[in-house]
Amino acid sequence: MDEMVYLLCTIGTLLFAGLGALLIPFGLPGTWMIAAVGLLGPTMGLGWVPFFVLVAAAGVGEILELLSATKVTKKAGAGKAGMWGCLIGGIVGAVVGTPLIPIPIIGTLLGSAFGALAGAIFFEMLFASKETHELMDIGVGAFLGVLLGKILKMTIGALQVVYWSLVVFGLL
Repeated sequence: MDEMVYLLCTIGTLLFAGLGALLIPFGLPGTWMIAAVGLLGPTMGLGWVPFFVLVAAAGVGEILELLSATKVTKKAGAGKAGMWGCLIGGIVGAVVGTPLIPIPIIGTLLGSAFGALAGAIFFEMLFASKETHELMDIGVGAFLGVLLGKILKMTIGALQVVYWSLVVFGLL
C-alpha cells in the first residue's frame, strides 16, 4: 500500500476509533465502532487478528457494563421493574445530563447514573410497591452499578483505541 494512502487510512481509523470512544458514555455502541475499524486491518496489511481482538474487547465491554449495572441494582433489592427503570432512566439521564453539565463526558456519566437512580426508584414504586427505605437502596445501587458499568466500558474503549494505535504504527 502506498505510504500516503496508509497514512490517511491510519489517521482516518484513529479519528473514527476516537469518536467511538467518545460515544460510549452516551450509551451508543462506541466499542463496536472501534471494532469496525479493525475491518480495515487486512486492507492495511495488518491481517485479521486486530479485528478479532477489537471485537472480543467490545464483547467484554458489553458484558461488563450489563453485569455491573444489573448485579449491583439487583443486590440492592431491585426486581425486574427496577432493572427496567434503571435501563430506561440511564438512557434518558444521559441525554438530559449531557447539556446540563457541559464538562465533556462528566455530564453524560452523571446524567446516566442519576437517571438510573430515578428510573429504578420510579419503576419499583410504580410496579412493585416497594417501601420507601428499600427504594433509596435500590436507587443508590442503580446509580453505582450504572456508573461502574460506564467506567468499565469506557476503559475497554480506551484500551481498544490504544491497541489499534499500537497495531497501525507497527508497535505491536
